[in-house]
Amino acid sequence: MKNIIAYLGIIIAIVALYGFAFTISSNDDPAGKKIFVDQKCNMCHTVKSAGIESKKSDATDLSNVGAEMKSEDMIKYLKKEMKLNNKDHKTAFKGSDEDLKKLVEWLSTLKAESK
Repeated sequence: MKNIIAYLGIIIAIVALYGFAFTISSNDDPAGKKIFVDQKCNMCHTVKSAGIESKKSDATDLSNVGAEMKSEDMIKYLKKEMKLNNKDHKTAFKGSDEDLKKLVEWLSTLKAESK
């Protein structure tokens, strides 16, 4: 009986440690990338450099947006306070100002030329 209890205790400990390790390793993505996906920005945009693909065939790739736009301009554009190429962003950002800041911080790091 003691052997069974000890065996079950070891199994539970292994499962708990595995779950804890998996939780830590799955949080490697930047907060902005998670917000990008959670806000469904990937419905219209692709970020090939970050492994994000849109289902739209004509999706705009944002892999180099950090080199093309300033952070302040991204914020204004996403809030529909500024036009880009004489066009507003299709939808205004619906998250909090803090989430918008995190999103733009992440987008600003995207400076790799898309392939």
